[in-house]
Amino acid sequence: MENKIKHGLFWFAFAILLLPLAVQKLHFIKSGELKGGFSRAANVQLTAHGWFSGEYQQQKEKYWNDEVGLRPDLVRFINQVDYSFFDVCHAGWTIKGKNGYLFQWPYVDAYYGNDFAGYKQVRKRCYQMKAIQDTLAKLNKSFILAYLPSKASSYPEYFPDNRITQKKITNYELYKKVCDSLGINQVDMDKWFVSMKGKSEHPLFTKQGIHWTWYGAVIGGDSLMRYMEQLRHVHVSHPYWKDYIHTTKLTNGDNDVALELNLIFPVATEWVDYPKIIDVPGTGKKINAIYIGDSYAHKMIEFGILYKMNNQCEYWGYFDEMHDINGHKFAYIKDYDWVDAINRTDCLVLSYTLFNFRDLGNGFIDKAYKHYYPTGQWSK
Repeated sequence: MENKIKHGLFWFAFAILLLPLAVQKLHFIKSGELKGGFSRAANVQLTAHGWFSGEYQQQKEKYWNDEVGLRPDLVRFINQVDYSFFDVCHAGWTIKGKNGYLFQWPYVDAYYGNDFAGYKQVRKRCYQMKAIQDTLAKLNKSFILAYLPSKASSYPEYFPDNRITQKKITNYELYKKVCDSLGINQVDMDKWFVSMKGKSEHPLFTKQGIHWTWYGAVIGGDSLMRYMEQLRHVHVSHPYWKDYIHTTKLTNGDNDVALELNLIFPVATEWVDYPKIIDVPGTGKKINAIYIGDSYAHKMIEFGILYKMNNQCEYWGYFDEMHDINGHKFAYIKDYDWVDAINRTDCLVLSYTLFNFRDLGNGFIDKAYKHYYPTGQWSK
């Protein structure tokens, strides 16, 4: 009997070890693909140079590692064990907060002021923005600085204990103070969203996403457009909504960081509301606008409703990529005549969440200032 048990355990262990190879060769089990930044290593052809330099062996090893049968399932298993028992997240910046909330540590650092850019840099950029705003005003154009909401600002009570620290001066606080004193046009959605915490009938953030919900992006875009209307002294027809889809099936990026964890079990089950948008037909006034911003801005512009109220609607992601939303065009900023695009617009909006205020504008502020004031002679 003892020998039978030993033999049984041996063949069972042998079968387990053999299973990944069998799946790789026979394909009788199909594993779901991993989410996020995972990409399979490409196969490589044998060459003399590759062999003697070692590049062939390194790339081939990566290729065979990624091709092992059941690898995605094994990755999900390890990720689940680490997440459930050790609070470890295998996904870039993501950290596990309390009560099922997921965060990314740069947003937490921005909340505490750990990424402070410094008084000199913030003041310089504020004065440059004021100069740009004044110049655009003379050209009958409007400049706006929009503070997009941060999940970290709304839910600091759910930060993991090992991320809680003493709060210092933040980029947000200093930008607000200096821009107020200079008279720069500002829209503070972060403060607005914090004020709606516990009062909003519909979720503004999810536990499983890092961005605002699709509903949050919709009302944020609608509010920003109303501010633009005030500056431009025009009325724009707004899409509207009466009904919602109330569901636990998260879409539109509302579970973006949870998917990147590649777990076996869901992080949480939560209800969200997706408004049923109703477009208003007609020939009403539309505002030409350029939005320079981050992924929060992208969700508000292209996946929200802002583009519906613009003719020219360009999103310049991190001042690196130009997305002409309504024209369905794309270009890299380095290859794009961005000055001509500004000449054709009504509003230029810098729209960033607080984490990205450390590098506000991603170089645009300096370049625009040097373009309009090549000798640097602007004075308030």
